[in-house]
Amino acid sequence: MEQRGWTQTQLAKHLGVSQAWISKICRGVADTGVARAQELLSRVGWEVRLSPSVEEPVERRDFLAAAASVVFVPSAVSSDPYLDPDYVRTLTDSLARGRYELGGLPLAPRALAHTRHVAALKTASLSGRWQGTASDLMYQVSVTLYDAGKLAQSERAGSIALDLAHHAQDFPGQARAYDALSRVALYRGDPSRAVQYAQRGLRVPDLPVSRESSLHMRLGRALISIKGHSREARDALATALDTRGLSPFAEAALGGDVAIGLSQLGEYDQADLLLHAAAEAMGQYSPLFQAQYLGRQTQTAIRAGRPSLTAEYMGTLTRALPFISSARVNSRAREILHRTKAWDHIPEIRLSRECLQGMLAPEATPS
Repeated sequence: MEQRGWTQTQLAKHLGVSQAWISKICRGVADTGVARAQELLSRVGWEVRLSPSVEEPVERRDFLAAAASVVFVPSAVSSDPYLDPDYVRTLTDSLARGRYELGGLPLAPRALAHTRHVAALKTASLSGRWQGTASDLMYQVSVTLYDAGKLAQSERAGSIALDLAHHAQDFPGQARAYDALSRVALYRGDPSRAVQYAQRGLRVPDLPVSRESSLHMRLGRALISIKGHSREARDALATALDTRGLSPFAEAALGGDVAIGLSQLGEYDQADLLLHAAAEAMGQYSPLFQAQYLGRQTQTAIRAGRPSLTAEYMGTLTRALPFISSARVNSRAREILHRTKAWDHIPEIRLSRECLQGMLAPEATPS
């Protein structure tokens, strides 16, 4: 309002809300929540970003400096900035940071635009360095669209990432793309295809330790959904969990992802411990990942038949929801509400259900 000299009525019109609601916000009577504020402000040209106040200040400054510098690289007037690998690298970092901070929904239009730009280029004639960098970008596009619930577009981006990595002879890039494609295939209800992608990824030479462990985790979780393969699934998950030498972030994420499979196998106590550790560790890295693991922890408590623990975890998930915008997390919250209907006679469950339902966006709330 101050920047554009608008009245409350004018701002309400541009945001598509009522003037009375704007008045409550201005007086501090109502609170939008971070995800809602991000969505509203994007309509009038503003971007909201969450950044650690203490963690990794040097890395943050380096990223901002890189983002600023690529804008001013001299080039021909007709040059497409997507042809510059340094520019593409910065786009990749920006998309990854945004996903970790806010979730995939607000970033989906940007991710789809990246796909259109890259797909329109004659990539086979470009350098191996560009192809490898563009493969990284398309991987980030794939996982962003996956979180936004756009599975067909996510699969297409993953296929482009794989093709570019093959052209560049980029083995880590190939494994990363197979990982993304396995993830999407399983979520689309095709576990056999998810197994095939994970197995192909594991055959890629010179795999980084973190990617190899992730592919074993993908293989194990896909095998769970195929009748008669529980033992192989457990072996694959155990192999992933035994990995050493990971960064704190990768170790926490891997533990949480393995725990999802263990929960599906009925190993509720171990799954709960791993998900609790993952959710706590992710608090310093990614609000999105933290909310995902909190949702999975709640589902594990439901499967284990533990109402009191379910109510406690639902409360924690409810407090995390305003900070992100994720189709997957919203879907998980809806499933939790559905699965806990049978326990609605329990006062603590009923209260937790009301709070969780009230925190979901209106379009994400079940009837």
